[in-house]
Amino acid sequence: MRNLIFLFLFFSLPVYAQTYFSAAGIRGGYSSGFTFRQHLDPGLAYEGLLSFRKGGLQLTALRQIIQQAPFEFSEDFYLIYGYGGHVGFNYTDHYYFMFHEYIYSDKRFSPLVGIDGFLGLEYHIPTIPMQVGVDVKPFFEFSIFEFFRIVPWDFAFTVKYIF
Repeated sequence: MRNLIFLFLFFSLPVYAQTYFSAAGIRGGYSSGFTFRQHLDPGLAYEGLLSFRKGGLQLTALRQIIQQAPFEFSEDFYLIYGYGGHVGFNYTDHYYFMFHEYIYSDKRFSPLVGIDGFLGLEYHIPTIPMQVGVDVKPFFEFSIFEFFRIVPWDFAFTVKYIF
């Protein structure tokens, strides 16, 4: 009987929801794929990206700082910046190294690891739980066949559902 009274009192306490949210969507660009963001507080989030490029797959984790953009015409624009890293693989028959292209007769598997930067601008649509954005995610990576690669122009367009 004591347990039943305790459960009744415990579950009848008022519950307050957090204002932090999650978002999932797609990213179209050089590293296109699926994205998931979890907010820890209004100004901090972690984002995971499952992307596809050069016949391979990459998993990226980013730590992001989110601030309201300094635009006077709308409060629904947000500036996002951060950093992270990625792991994955390429599966291709051509690689670039030191401004030379190397072409193989068959496709080769090449694991990779890298570090990423992130800078984006997002618009949170106030009437529906959606956000659209543009971003750039420059990265530096090490792999077996290309040794290292720097890509400063990984631009993308994103569409995410907020829940």
